[in-house]
Amino acid sequence: MQQGMLSSVLLSALLLGAPTVSATEMAPARVGVLLQDEQIHQKVAQLLQYAVEDNIDSLNFALERLSLPQQEVSRYLLLDKIEQQQVVLTPKMALFVEQQKTRVPTYQVLERGDGYEFSVPAFNYPAIASRLLKQWRQDQSTLDFVLQAERGELVLQDWLSGSEYQVQTREALLIRELDSLSPEAVKSLTQQFTDSAIVSWLPSSDVMVRLAQVSEDADVYKLVWLMRADFNSQQELTRLAKVGDDFSLQQIMLASQNPSLKEHALKELTRIKPMNQEVKAFLIERMALKDDAPFVAQELARQGYTNWLEELASHNQKVRSSAILNALAK
Repeated sequence: MQQGMLSSVLLSALLLGAPTVSATEMAPARVGVLLQDEQIHQKVAQLLQYAVEDNIDSLNFALERLSLPQQEVSRYLLLDKIEQQQVVLTPKMALFVEQQKTRVPTYQVLERGDGYEFSVPAFNYPAIASRLLKQWRQDQSTLDFVLQAERGELVLQDWLSGSEYQVQTREALLIRELDSLSPEAVKSLTQQFTDSAIVSWLPSSDVMVRLAQVSEDADVYKLVWLMRADFNSQQELTRLAKVGDDFSLQQIMLASQNPSLKEHALKELTRIKPMNQEVKAFLIERMALKDDAPFVAQELARQGYTNWLEELASHNQKVRSSAILNALAK
């Protein structure tokens, strides 16, 4: 935070002293020639080396010594190379890039069309600077998230609070980076919910589903199945069915206890091929229930389990034979 305040103060001071630059029109052909100039590219290679070495004083001095329009082209090509080569920005380099974002390009190109014309920067380095800063801030946020999580200092209820935009941004970061954390860090996050006898707060369903996926913790999944069903929990049932191991199938069976997920869970179970004995026993139990028997029998028939259904209807007195026979007759 102090670093950000310092950057803002330094930037404000630089802006106050920045001279006003008037735009000059440049022909597109001239722009193309300058972008291909070998001497400029050699100079940019030297500037890039200063940037990599974090020697910002030398970088600024070398840039200011260049005359126009070479200076403009060099700023553009330098930032372009930093972006293309994914050079990691130090705090000093980030401040340099921020300065480029606030500069007004000297040269403009006039673009004409059917009934319109407008000017665009010939060397649009502020646009590149804006992209670099956006990525740098994202990288900084990611680093802070990882370090806090690995130290066991990340309290999700506090971290996932604030404005709607801030919460959405941090949720997206967590979902994206969670599987990069150590098992210990993931456990520290999940225990914030599973160790409490009464859970007073839960993040959004997509965050909870991601926590369940990465942790493979049955207690986290239990919370997911207790939440209001939505697209995320339904998609997770489909994913678990594709994984198809014992743990995944057990979770689908448990999810069927949620009335809003029941049909989706049962449908996924009927699609399992080959079907293990545990799933078969579970579906037989469901076909003994008045409310579930018609749906389960119908889905099994659709999946080609007719012989098994006929056998159950004839020899298993626990199942509702009438529901099975109705499903077979359709």
